[in-house]
Amino acid sequence: MTSTLRVFIVDDELHCRALLRNLLRDVCPETQIAGEAGSITEAAEALRHTRPDLLLLDISLPDGTGFDLLDRFPQPDFRVIFTTAHDEFALKAFRYSAVDYLLKPVDPDQLAESVHKAGRQTPAASWHLQLAQLRNQNATGNFDRIALNTGDGLLFIQTSDILYLEANGNFTYAYLSEGERHLVSNNLKMFEEILPEPGFFRIHQSYLVNTQRVKKFLKEDGGYVIMQDGAKLPLARRRKDDFLRGLMT
Repeated sequence: MTSTLRVFIVDDELHCRALLRNLLRDVCPETQIAGEAGSITEAAEALRHTRPDLLLLDISLPDGTGFDLLDRFPQPDFRVIFTTAHDEFALKAFRYSAVDYLLKPVDPDQLAESVHKAGRQTPAASWHLQLAQLRNQNATGNFDRIALNTGDGLLFIQTSDILYLEANGNFTYAYLSEGERHLVSNNLKMFEEILPEPGFFRIHQSYLVNTQRVKKFLKEDGGYVIMQDGAKLPLARRRKDDFLRGLMT
């Protein structure tokens, strides 16, 4: 990408497009508006001519969804930030694929942060994997694969390969079945929200475990959980009964 980000806005509501234009002018001076559209048909034609660096894409459009528009660009050379009203399914898909999104009404600081991230030089292959995963989740509703945002890049793994997750401030350590440990740039609360129960359970303020990877429960000192890799993790007293019930289901 160049130092100036050329941004294309897709939203069927005129006032939303105007708001985004004004916010970009105020908080993202490195951007330039490449164009805008209010439908999939209009956007698909314009994108082929304008070739923007970044697409601000609404999920809900009069002739389909933002996903339908992306289906017309199997390997786009632009990045995408989705804008959406509160949609639990869409938010879960974005988080699993590590694709960026903004909730409406758009917060100026979050917009600036997302645009800044989009402007970084990132490998096209990783971006295309993110979109492929997002498309698959949208089409199938299957959330068995997740993208972990690590310091080295994006790590795509099966959720079943996660042994447990450990809080580290605003970050999380992910312990995997192959003995790997990765520092991920999301907090533990985010993983608790998207990983399903009873498959994953928050046993302690610092630990979220894959219940299928639990080897043993120890009663000593209030309770401990032994994982398949031998890790001994504390079990909060107030969560013990729910955890043990979950193991039986």
